[in-house]
Amino acid sequence: MTGRLVLAALCLILTAGGSAWAQAPEGGEGAPAAAPPAPPPPNPKAIRALRLRFEREPTVAETQAAALRFFKVNPERVASYRRGAAWKALMPDVELIFNNEVGTNDRRLRDITYLTLEQTNPGFPQREYETVKRGSISLGVRAHWSLDRLIFNAETLDVSSLVGVQEGLLREITSLYFTRRRLLTSMTLNPPQDPNEEITEQLRLDEISANIDALTGGWFAKEAKKRLSKE
Repeated sequence: MTGRLVLAALCLILTAGGSAWAQAPEGGEGAPAAAPPAPPPPNPKAIRALRLRFEREPTVAETQAAALRFFKVNPERVASYRRGAAWKALMPDVELIFNNEVGTNDRRLRDITYLTLEQTNPGFPQREYETVKRGSISLGVRAHWSLDRLIFNAETLDVSSLVGVQEGLLREITSLYFTRRRLLTSMTLNPPQDPNEEITEQLRLDEISANIDALTGGWFAKEAKKRLSKE
């Protein structure tokens, strides 16, 4: 009798343990993490509106050209700088000289031979008085050529250094341009649900747009506004 009770108790323990083991993955520590909710499907109307906006806004090439023009390092101007430095030696260094001189000479001559006659005859005309006034004006022009600079002019190296300025400016404006577009795409197709995140993203967009506008001398904002206002 006792053996039967022990066997029955053992069966109950095994049955309870198997049931607990089978239910453990549902709510226990070994259960897999719940998958995040799928993002909402993109709105076709919002996609069309975003594409239309990108088509109307200035292109990256136009924005780059505006930045180069604003900083006066566009290829045309740099080429003119290089030509000017190369042919500068043909222009002489001109020096203008102006001189004005005014003077007066007063000369009195008494002949000692006739000194006795002068004493006895006060009116004896053996005195000479001479007053000379003179003035002169001179004007001169001097030109100096440094023809050795036709072979090599160090100023062409200064102009060549503008290529580095061009490269840095193009990299910066290109990075800002496409960062702004990526941010616009994210805010339009997948807007943040958290108000704090939404304000932060908007501030970041305003900052990038302001930087692009500053690098183009205000051209980007004006041109974008003009194009987007057209139907």
